[in-house]
Amino acid sequence: MRGCMNSDGKVSECAEQCSINENLLTADEVAGILCVPKSWVYSHLSELPTIRLGRYVRFKRSDVDRFLEGRGSCQ
Repeated sequence: MRGCMNSDGKVSECAEQCSINENLLTADEVAGILCVPKSWVYSHLSELPTIRLGRYVRFKRSDVDRFLEGRGSCQ
C-alpha cells in the first residue's frame, strides 16, 4: 500500500484515501499522457479540466480522456 499525505503533511497508510488518489493525476503524469512538457500543462490550465486542492492542481484521468476525445485527431 502507498503512503498518503494527511492534513498535517505527514505520510500515513490510508486505504480509502489512496484509492481516491489513484484516480487523480499530477501535472507530470498528464504531461506524459499528452506527450507534452509539464510547462505546457501548467500554461494551459484554463483549457484543461482541473481539481484545485489549495496550491496543488490535480486531474481526473476520465476528464483528461474526455478532453482528448473532444480535441479530435491532429493533422
